[in-house]
Amino acid sequence: MLITIFWYIDFLFFIAFALWVGYVALFAFASRVKQKVNFSQAEPLVRFAILFPAYREDNVIKESVISFKAQDYPIDNFEIVVISDAMEDATNDLLRRLGVSLIHPTGTERSKAAALTTAMSQLDAQLFDVVVVMDADNIVFPNFLSKLNNAFTCGAKAIQTHRTAKNNTTATAILDGVSEEINNSIFRLGHARLGLPAALIGSGMAFDFNWFKQRIVQIKSMGEDKFLEYFLLLDRINTTYLEDVVILDEKIQYSDDFSKQRRRWIASQIDIFCHAIKQTRSAIFTGNWPLIDKIFQWSMPPRIIMLGIIPLFFLGSLFASDISSFKWFFLIILYVVGLALAVPKKLYTTQLLWAIFSLPRIFLAMMSSIIHFRSGRSTFIHTKHGALPDKQK
Repeated sequence: MLITIFWYIDFLFFIAFALWVGYVALFAFASRVKQKVNFSQAEPLVRFAILFPAYREDNVIKESVISFKAQDYPIDNFEIVVISDAMEDATNDLLRRLGVSLIHPTGTERSKAAALTTAMSQLDAQLFDVVVVMDADNIVFPNFLSKLNNAFTCGAKAIQTHRTAKNNTTATAILDGVSEEINNSIFRLGHARLGLPAALIGSGMAFDFNWFKQRIVQIKSMGEDKFLEYFLLLDRINTTYLEDVVILDEKIQYSDDFSKQRRRWIASQIDIFCHAIKQTRSAIFTGNWPLIDKIFQWSMPPRIIMLGIIPLFFLGSLFASDISSFKWFFLIILYVVGLALAVPKKLYTTQLLWAIFSLPRIFLAMMSSIIHFRSGRSTFIHTKHGALPDKQK
């Protein structure tokens, strides 16, 4: 009787993990398909509002703004707006001298969505066509706006650019950067290759101004990017992925900050999954398959958790004579191959090899994030940027 129960449990978990692993492998393979997407060169037509939500980001905001002011795009066609929250007066004065528009949140609610809502309430829709959402630590290259202009001129309504790591100073930062590129391959490039909308990241995003102004006020969650995705899918708006438009993003350097950040991400994923799954029936009847795809994507556990749990099921199956261990072994191989395909070749370095030995610690940090995810649902969690590591953790 006990063996029968174990067999059913093993079978049900295997089906779930097989679907998730198959999903990862499918889009990882799709990301390897060679397909160049080019938008024709267009005269500058689009007027951009560049939003930098910045909470205590004195260490990094200056560098980010200076990099953005070096655009090869007419300066009259874009405005940089820093939503300055709890930053020093000296930093604000410096930003004003750089020609930046400053907006100071007045409400008690602290979240990225609240900061963006405040900014949008003060910007004139007649002056802008597109809003670009950045993080305070992001660095862009001079052709950033020109390439966005080409895509929007050709009809794009929502864009996600290629965010990649700008630091690899610790093992945690290296693994975080690799994780970012895996996401780029599977959830953005792989999806685009198969004709599905790309996933948003949280920065380096651009949207039709009027659409964004209408939707951002409806978001109260700490995971504003996931709810923006949800609204884009409801409105049948495709998110274009611009692989060749690169922005640099500071990666988490220490495992305690990693745990805090993932706590917020996990909480927002649970919230959006519980919210979006109610639309499953409607999405099926109306043929909104991108939304079905996204609901399934949001059902997946974090990768590091899957990397830990699947081998545990394999080991457990070795001690149950009536449970086949071969199927779990095959799943491990398929998952590892899928993840390996999703990692760009340039990241296969000696540094990555040594960083892999930190995976058990990252697994524990992720487990802590899952256990304490509720605090990430309602509490504003700020991760520091710009601080140089004084030791390897």
